[in-house]
Amino acid sequence: MAASPIVGDVSKLEFVYLVLYRLRSMSEEEKRDWIKKWAVARNKLPKGIKIITEAGNAFGTEFTGFTVFEGPFSKFEELVNLLELQSEGYIERTKTIIGTKGLFSTPSEIQRILSKRPID
Repeated sequence: MAASPIVGDVSKLEFVYLVLYRLRSMSEEEKRDWIKKWAVARNKLPKGIKIITEAGNAFGTEFTGFTVFEGPFSKFEELVNLLELQSEGYIERTKTIIGTKGLFSTPSEIQRILSKRPID
């Protein structure tokens, strides 16, 4: 199937990001350190990004938990960089699902990012 151009204006859409994560096994000291690093990340979120919910369990999946963020697509890469920096060494695996609030035609900016990402 040939890819066709995707049109749309990403700046006018509201996005949500479901970030599933799997923590590695940790000692009590490492757990305390992880909690501190997560608190730092929560306080350094990119402008316009907010946490909608945090879940310490992701029953029915192979993941430890998940966080749902909301904010502009232009800040997504900054959010990912922050999360990677603050969780380095503690996260075994992640999976991110990006969605929009409401229905729309998929914008070309999403296509550009997806074309560079590996397929799970």
